Amino acid sequence: MRVTRLLEGASSETHATISQDQFVSLVAKHKALLLQCDEGSDPLSVDDFAEFMESLQLQHYEYVGGAAPRRLIPVKANVEVYTANEAPPDQLIPFHHELAQVANPPQYIFFFCDLPSETGGETALIDSTSGVCDCSKYLYYVAASSILIHMCSHDTIGDKIPVYRYVADHHPEFMEKLKLHGARYKRTMPAEDDKESPIGRSFYNTYQVTSKDDLEKKLNNIAGLEYEWTPDGSLTVITEPIPAVKMIEQQHGHAIYQWTFHNSVIAAFVGWQDSRNDRTQAVRFGNNDEMDQDVLGAIAKFMDDNKVSYKWKKGDVFAINNRLVMHSRNSFTGPRRVYASMFGDVTEIGTVKRDGVGQVISDFSALNVPDPTTFGMWRLGGDPSETVYNAIKAGYRRFDSACDYGNEVLTGKGIRRAIDDGIVKRDDLYITTKLWNTYHHPDHVPLALDRCLQDLGLDYVDEFLIHFPISMEFVSFDEKYPPEWQNMNGEMVLVKNDITATWKAMENLVASGKTRFIGLSNFNCQHIRQVLSTAKIRPTSLQIECHPHLSQSKLIRFARDSGIRVSAFSPLGGTSYISLDMATGDDLLFENPSVVGISKRYNKTAAQVMLRWSIQRNTLPISKSSSLGRMQENRAIFDFYLTKEEMDAIDSLNKSRRYNDPGVFCEAGMGTFCPIYE
Repeated sequence: MRVTRLLEGASSETHATISQDQFVSLVAKHKALLLQCDEGSDPLSVDDFAEFMESLQLQHYEYVGGAAPRRLIPVKANVEVYTANEAPPDQLIPFHHELAQVANPPQYIFFFCDLPSETGGETALIDSTSGVCDCSKYLYYVAASSILIHMCSHDTIGDKIPVYRYVADHHPEFMEKLKLHGARYKRTMPAEDDKESPIGRSFYNTYQVTSKDDLEKKLNNIAGLEYEWTPDGSLTVITEPIPAVKMIEQQHGHAIYQWTFHNSVIAAFVGWQDSRNDRTQAVRFGNNDEMDQDVLGAIAKFMDDNKVSYKWKKGDVFAINNRLVMHSRNSFTGPRRVYASMFGDVTEIGTVKRDGVGQVISDFSALNVPDPTTFGMWRLGGDPSETVYNAIKAGYRRFDSACDYGNEVLTGKGIRRAIDDGIVKRDDLYITTKLWNTYHHPDHVPLALDRCLQDLGLDYVDEFLIHFPISMEFVSFDEKYPPEWQNMNGEMVLVKNDITATWKAMENLVASGKTRFIGLSNFNCQHIRQVLSTAKIRPTSLQIECHPHLSQSKLIRFARDSGIRVSAFSPLGGTSYISLDMATGDDLLFENPSVVGISKRYNKTAAQVMLRWSIQRNTLPISKSSSLGRMQENRAIFDFYLTKEEMDAIDSLNKSRRYNDPGVFCEAGMGTFCPIYE
């Protein structure tokens, strides 16, 4: 079977079979796929289509709340296949996320072509998160794969403008209200399906009931929904406020982290028109304010100007990530048979997964993070308390601290100020601090955390990490704090220590409630194996140096396969190390042609591109700045998405260049040779 990325140019792959894991990975990364039989093979039949979907073991989705009239198609497999929207062929079906007007829309949408129309009838797509207007790729695709493009009116070939970014940039007040209040949808439904209307599904079929009494019971259980029976026996429903702009975080281990214009607002405004409905009254903000029809019209025009339309061939299959991609249908002539099916998430199939020491692992919850951006406190200039306060105002909720950074008192001051001012509550924040090398003896571990909590002014931290797999001679808290790398005699003294004993002491801190989670920093694969071999509480996270010059792909995979998330310090490369004589101007990535080219394509900074690259590699980048504007800029990375080719281009910059290496700076600065990564 050939698999083609519909929104990213003409790249195709061939698979003998497609497993569930392969499918969810492809659709998470590429959002919309065209599936075709190999050349020379007979096209798929509708039963082949149904059998393929059944093999993916996706969750059944009950079609409740949809406006389009549909018929069930009999198939042998245990899945539901419907006719696609049976609206009259001369009517265009506007862009929408399927069932975005309900609280829990489907995850995956499939379309299958049994008979292409004579003319028209293309299924048009638009990515509601990142741009789809890479004309230079699609012009090739026209000849290669029958993709028809509604040509874009951009000044530069290759421009990419996302739906979300278009609305946010051109209609910011509308976007903010939509984020804040969501949308309410109004539709009047007949008692019987009206096949002359694109929204003519009966209220019985819409809500999957057989009597008005059952319908009213169902509607009365939906908080915020309003309904009214009309004199002719139709039913008018105004939905509860439905979120209309969503942050899609992760899908099955794949980092998405994008805002998406996830709604049926434009579909309702453009297409909810028939003898019972007035499209201009079909949608409003969730607080019942009217929406500006000029703004709705401008968004609808933008979508139409930037759509990708596919001319069907018999046996073709579309697989669409419904959380990320909108679809529509062009008008057509002649007979046309296109079927549809929709599903929830994947059904777990019981595959046994093991960590780096062969233990069965089922808990991967540590990999799920609502916001990956993290603010770092290492070598922070100016007043750290003011900087932390501003970072919280800028939206940061994850903070990376350490006793060795020497600024935890001021860090805690900024946190308390933000809490006192009502910007956040303590539970909104995720605070990480670290155990320094001189405190690895089990007796010293709780004392070290107590001192961190004292300086931070907190009752607990969210995460406590072993800073380095380097055990050094104890330095009394009273004599020197932070103890740094040298004792009172100016010497770096390594000592024998069983790191698993240190870890056991860390586990006791979880039981005490002084830290919620424990983890590791600067550990390699073998160090992690040593901890996993005896751990009763598994490490939650691993913090490592990671940037385009040091990609550490194998270590990241090893950690995540063991259920350990990865945070990346120095995600912009050698910038912070030049003043320490640990990097030179030649190490700077900000002027790298690949990075600069990508940044221009998206109208983003080089820093934003590298932070985005870090996120899409399933790591949490730790950035810092004393500038409020730069803080906000470093968080403005959820409105674009790097293609596979762009990710590969940045990956190719790897040269295993490590800037923060004790194997180098300990000998140069302290006279002690201390390699840990070899």
